[in-house]
Amino acid sequence: MSETTDSSMQPKDVQLDDKLLKRTFLEHLNYIYHGKINLLSFFAEVREIATLQVLKMAIQEGIDDTESQLSQMDEIYISIEEKPSKTSILSIKATMLEAYLSAIKGGKTQMERDVFILFYLQQIEGIEITYFKVLKNLASAIGYSNTFIDQPFDIAVENRILFEQIYKEYIS
Repeated sequence: MSETTDSSMQPKDVQLDDKLLKRTFLEHLNYIYHGKINLLSFFAEVREIATLQVLKMAIQEGIDDTESQLSQMDEIYISIEEKPSKTSILSIKATMLEAYLSAIKGGKTQMERDVFILFYLQQIEGIEITYFKVLKNLASAIGYSNTFIDQPFDIAVENRILFEQIYKEYIS
């Protein structure tokens, strides 16, 4: 990788070596992997707070899907001969904490809590979708098959759509 301070360079002018791309890919994979692990406990907590039965069922589906995505990501680690390593997931943890606090904040009605839960679930799925898109692009740039990210990506998209549909139905 050549480094320069020339501010007139365009993204197409920058050449990243495979080592840097692989390290970046692994960092992103670790982030989403450990974010998903934390998401499991978050889902369990908000499922208990939720009052709408369809929301509870959607959250359970989110738990099942997250477990499936973790298994698929385990296969990705095996295929690239790496292991998950700890990484900071502060932003996703902060989003989960904010969601939890917003949902349990005193004075909220059951409907308000459910609406907050749905809002934050959509936000979290949006973060996941972005990470999976980045992983797909990095995998392609490195020469990895990016199809192994298709299923976890598709699940994140489906979950976001599900939470959005419930949200729209709930507030209309």
